[in-house]
Amino acid sequence: MHPPRRLPQPIRNVLWFTLIGAVVGAAYGHMIAVSDGAPLLCSAGVPRGAFTGVVITGILFSLEQLLAQPAMAKLRRIPFSIHLAVKTAIYLVVILFALALGAWVFPTPAEIGVWWPIQRQDVLFSFAAVLVVRFIDDVNHLLGQNVLLNFITGHYHRPRLEQRAFLFIDIEGSTALAERLGELAFHRLVNRFVVDITDPIVAAYGEIHRYVGDELIATWKLADGLADARCVRACFDALDRLAALTLEYQHAFGTPVYCRAGLHCGPVVAGEMGSVKREIVFLGDTVNTAARIQEFCGRTGDRVLASATLVDLLELPAGITKRPLADLRLRGKESQIVLYALEKEAGDQKALAA
Repeated sequence: MHPPRRLPQPIRNVLWFTLIGAVVGAAYGHMIAVSDGAPLLCSAGVPRGAFTGVVITGILFSLEQLLAQPAMAKLRRIPFSIHLAVKTAIYLVVILFALALGAWVFPTPAEIGVWWPIQRQDVLFSFAAVLVVRFIDDVNHLLGQNVLLNFITGHYHRPRLEQRAFLFIDIEGSTALAERLGELAFHRLVNRFVVDITDPIVAAYGEIHRYVGDELIATWKLADGLADARCVRACFDALDRLAALTLEYQHAFGTPVYCRAGLHCGPVVAGEMGSVKREIVFLGDTVNTAARIQEFCGRTGDRVLASATLVDLLELPAGITKRPLADLRLRGKESQIVLYALEKEAGDQKALAA
């Protein structure tokens, strides 16, 4: 039985932060009403604060997560001082607009007829609240999806056994590319590569677990990864994304980028690890096998290899075919494993090339 469909992660993020904005705004409105000695049942402070908080967080996080993602992505790549100045200006405009709208929708008697009802303290509090929420979101991005929440709730404080699907994907011929481009240019290429393939994976509910050199490791709880073959879709959507950007890579780095991928699933132990630097790790034979499957692409010449353990549990997306390989012994594995080469049908590949 498939798990129920969920809203895409960016939409869920907007809804969560909008809810936080409403709560913080309502609390501030309550505090102002109390300090002014206004009767709470008659005061517009709480609904006005909640409304203003919804407008501010709704607009800002919709811009970040949904409406202006390409522009925001470019903004993150410019020097920090310019990035900060532009974002501060955007925040200020949105905050002033929201405060003015809130004053118009929920005016107090003292504000009727006043052309500029916005108070300096309201601007300062709104700006501080936005910065705190943005800081929390930035920390969440720094640690990875759901990691901050898992640390706060202690979800993995005690190690637990989970069934997970893994996708290992890296750049084909990265050693030669690094030698030809030089270290700085190769770093820019790898960063561009992981950024470009992250969106398709996250859109398929994948969690970006780790970057290791030029390799990206993504994971799903097994039920989520199998539902609608999301882990396979994510892999091929990432390949399609790179193919669509071939000319951009050619222009920026003088070469297109190709990748190899390995898919596998099974039990892992998930838990917190470390002291000075803490992280949530997945340990077990499943992770090692997924890495070996990805490495094996170099021997077979295939772009995507997946274990029969995973493929036999799902229905492949339309246009994706499987070709069985002989029982193979992977490096570091004593027993043989059955693999499939996953490929797009010829018609789909021609359509993409066109």
